[in-house]
Amino acid sequence: MMRLPILLGYLLAGIVIGPHGLKVIGNLDEVQALAEFGVILLLFAVGIEVSFRELRHLGKSVILIALGQIFVTIGLAFAIGILIGWLPEQAAVFGFVVSLSSTMVVLKTLNDRGELGSLHGRILTGIMLIQDIAFIPMVAILPTLGGETDGILLELGLGMGKAAAVLVAIALLGSKVVPWLMNRVANLGSREVFILMLVAAIFVTAAITQAVGLSAALGAFLAGLLLSESEFGHRALSEVIPVRDIFSSMFFVSLGMLIIPTFLAQNYETVLIVVAVTILVKFAVTMGLARASGYLARTSLLSGLGLGQIGEFSFIIAGTAIALGIFDNDFLSLTVASAVLTMAITPGIMAGVPGIIVGLGQRVRFLERFQLEGKSPDGQMQPLNDHAIICGLGRVGSLVAQALEEHELPFVAIDLDPHEATQHRSRGGTIIHGSSSSETILEAAHVKHARLMVICTGDPAATYLTAQRALQMNPDLDIVARAFWREEGEKLQRLGVREVVWPAMEAGLEMLRHSLMRYRIDTAEVDSLVSRLRGHLSLGAELEPEQILPPEGLSGRPE
Repeated sequence: MMRLPILLGYLLAGIVIGPHGLKVIGNLDEVQALAEFGVILLLFAVGIEVSFRELRHLGKSVILIALGQIFVTIGLAFAIGILIGWLPEQAAVFGFVVSLSSTMVVLKTLNDRGELGSLHGRILTGIMLIQDIAFIPMVAILPTLGGETDGILLELGLGMGKAAAVLVAIALLGSKVVPWLMNRVANLGSREVFILMLVAAIFVTAAITQAVGLSAALGAFLAGLLLSESEFGHRALSEVIPVRDIFSSMFFVSLGMLIIPTFLAQNYETVLIVVAVTILVKFAVTMGLARASGYLARTSLLSGLGLGQIGEFSFIIAGTAIALGIFDNDFLSLTVASAVLTMAITPGIMAGVPGIIVGLGQRVRFLERFQLEGKSPDGQMQPLNDHAIICGLGRVGSLVAQALEEHELPFVAIDLDPHEATQHRSRGGTIIHGSSSSETILEAAHVKHARLMVICTGDPAATYLTAQRALQMNPDLDIVARAFWREEGEKLQRLGVREVVWPAMEAGLEMLRHSLMRYRIDTAEVDSLVSRLRGHLSLGAELEPEQILPPEGLSGRPE
């Protein structure tokens, strides 16, 4: 079976059934309405799954990377446009089009790969938010490029002012009013009323942001982000998930319907040039800015790979430029074709390039920094022995660190985020800023003398490399790691990781434990059953009923 991104299948389906293919669907408006609905639901769900505290923690560095990426990309694309013979105003529009990435594609790909909570996932999420806001001044500037200058500064100022006021209002009201309303609705005990209230919160927020020139999807994302900090976040997510994927797939099908195969065939050279410029320029710019902000090579690489596409807002910019007479209609076709191709390529690039670098890194010394880069710790650490090493200080890693501190057990933490490293060090913790998959970093953490390693990173490739390197340096090391997918966990087990934690499986076992305890089953029996299930599930074995329950069954009785 070919392991191609499912997104590519949706795009091809759109081309086949659309008005430029078999014409099964001729009215794009209805499909695009469903697609917009899907985008709103998807970004609301992503907002819930993203940690607002961790996103806010990145703060200044991500804003600088995002703004730098936008301005530098516009500048380079402008220069390329001038070189190929476009007028200055046309080259500027080309820069606007290329500078924006697809929020939908980036966040969906991160979500599908389980990387939303990783450092590069949080960086990309922050960049996408800034890009969505930057769309407003771009649209406001377009009339000046078309020769209309009256009132442009006033229009630009009003647009940005309204957007800022609405975002602040959503943040203030959403953090206070929405949780209060949801609590009142939840106390009614009606699932239908809860869902209606949830839908109202999503679409009212989306409508407000759209009314001031921002995207409806951004409003939905903000609604999810605010709910993620409340007790209703997970319940809201569970209600949205069943319909989210169905409608979000419509977005990619509708994009495929916009492709004109004849235009693509006649202008494939121009389209490929735009695709290459988009991917290479945005990759180089984003990676360079991330490195300059203090992030390590691997994080910078993954951040750069994620932005290599043209976004949905670029269609609006291209359409507006055509209406103002800056370009002819072919420019919209060029934008759509290039955008769809870059969107189709992005998931494959994000999945494939890190793996290729891992393979080549063994033979090409230059590439080693992108998979194993470390940064020597400041000063000399005290010698450690029989200690624990925590890889990643996110929510899980911080909990482990707190527990070890309370029991006065020695440990050293490793984290890629320089800001997290600074904060932890200021609290008196021992931390190394760098990649836990680096030999240099592992040596600095005295891995050869460690008893335990806890790997809490959200990057599957980094988790595997860390475990592999650590076991090469200390074969007796006891490693606890988490895995989001069964295949990923089984690879870690074969490598020699002694305990692989699947969050979904552990949640299921805890639900089983609490369910049986409600029937007053003996605690020892429940623990024994959960232990057997965990052992069998961890090995991926098929369970027979007699393997789960003892011959005499469970002894509990309901009250």
